Amino acid sequence: MHAQLAPHLCGLLLIAACDSRPTRDSEVIVSAAVVAEPVLGERAAMYFLVSNPGALDDSLIQISSPAAERAEIHRTLDHGGMMTMEPVGSLLIPAGATVRLAPGGHHVMLQNLTRTLAAGDTVTANLRFQRTGEVFIQARVVAYTQLEEATGRQESHDPGRH
Repeated sequence: MHAQLAPHLCGLLLIAACDSRPTRDSEVIVSAAVVAEPVLGERAAMYFLVSNPGALDDSLIQISSPAAERAEIHRTLDHGGMMTMEPVGSLLIPAGATVRLAPGGHHVMLQNLTRTLAAGDTVTANLRFQRTGEVFIQARVVAYTQLEEATGRQESHDPGRH
């Protein structure tokens, strides 16, 4: 009888393992994801909103995408009128806050693109958060001239924006 129950129990365990709903203390919601159409074709910037309605802080710690050999979290700095970018190891998503990755602030750099990206295309990415774990997103590629409209003007928190 135990041998007859084994396949059913394995099936129930598999269903339970596939239910990846995060707990209230460790969930983030990623929305409004866009990629700026690359000007030179070697790299592109990705922007999105990350909301953390949970009771605990979370951090974006890693990003990967089949559209690029490497993806890094960057921040933009103003050094006396000279804008520069530098990679950061992680991005804090405070509890109860929304962080906006946008031009002039934090963003994701997709480097060494594996294919040509044009307005209207879709880019998939896997975001890894310290508490939440993996979140898969799809970002639409928008023309650079449409970037401001596509990233919106929602009020949000961008830690470290200068």
